[in-house]
Amino acid sequence: MPEAVSLTFRDQATGKINDLLMDEDKACAATQNLLAYLAGTLFDYKDEGVEFLPAILLCDNIKEKLQSFPGAITHHVGEASFDPASGRKILKDCAPLSSENWFIFIERAEDRVKYGVFTYFRLPTAISLHEGISIGNIFAILIRKVSRTTVEIRGTKGSLLSLIFSTVREGTVDVGGVSRFTADCCGQIPTSISDEFRRYFSRILETELSSSHGTILACVSEADLKCIPELADAVEVTPALDFGAAFSEYQQAGTAAAILTLQRCEELLRGFLNCDGIIVLDRTSRIIAYRVFYRPPQAPGPTVDTVTGGARRRAFEGLKTLVGSKLVSALFRSQDGLTIYHGGNQ
Repeated sequence: MPEAVSLTFRDQATGKINDLLMDEDKACAATQNLLAYLAGTLFDYKDEGVEFLPAILLCDNIKEKLQSFPGAITHHVGEASFDPASGRKILKDCAPLSSENWFIFIERAEDRVKYGVFTYFRLPTAISLHEGISIGNIFAILIRKVSRTTVEIRGTKGSLLSLIFSTVREGTVDVGGVSRFTADCCGQIPTSISDEFRRYFSRILETELSSSHGTILACVSEADLKCIPELADAVEVTPALDFGAAFSEYQQAGTAAAILTLQRCEELLRGFLNCDGIIVLDRTSRIIAYRVFYRPPQAPGPTVDTVTGGARRRAFEGLKTLVGSKLVSALFRSQDGLTIYHGGNQ
């Protein structure tokens, strides 16, 4: 009788992590095993019943690595042996301290690791942590949960590994979809701020979409949705949530009040993404409506109560038929991180 074969996530992940470390010229069994433990744990990490989503930076020298990040502050919390068993203690000590603006670091030092938390000035024009990790030649690995089923591991030299904790995966992830959709939404932004604003708005959309339960975004040329019968059932945002105006004010004034206005826009965007339905933006990056439910033209009557799961995908397929005539583009993001862009910037 043949022997039973067992295949675990760790078996598969460890080999891929080793490949990534080799690409980063930092092959190391202890680092490989610790990263494998953290990846498996971050997928569904909870402490005292509270879920945490920390981003973790593993490096050789945290102060050297953070020289590219303005205003960086670090707080050392403790140290432990350099092995996977220490991952539990690191997360126990640091995960409750992490947040959108605070991250965990782990410093390698022979057979020990030092760990703690860090932050840096998160100005609207500041680069994100996952973008800034590639600045300079100082070794670092960033591990973070980017969707409900995906943990990402990224290295300084550009190596990227996505670990998907799902047996179901439809289609291929459109890695540039958010950037192309952002370009559509910035089509009528004043040229004086267009480049910097596009980078800012793309970063904000990607960050907030990664923590959402899935959604659909649509970009329109005309702000009057009553001209689009399929989208007439909507909650209008009055006045529109104007990211472009808030960013322009920040660039001109640079005051704490201007930064606060942008932050409030980001908070409200996060709230919209927690609602069912489609979010509609115009070409100046204003959010003009949310809780928009697609109504097929051949099916009059009450709309679908919610757009979730398979219904969300069907709604997106319906929206695609409007692109080019009534819509500039549409962006689909599923709960497991699948991203599909449909529009002129294909």
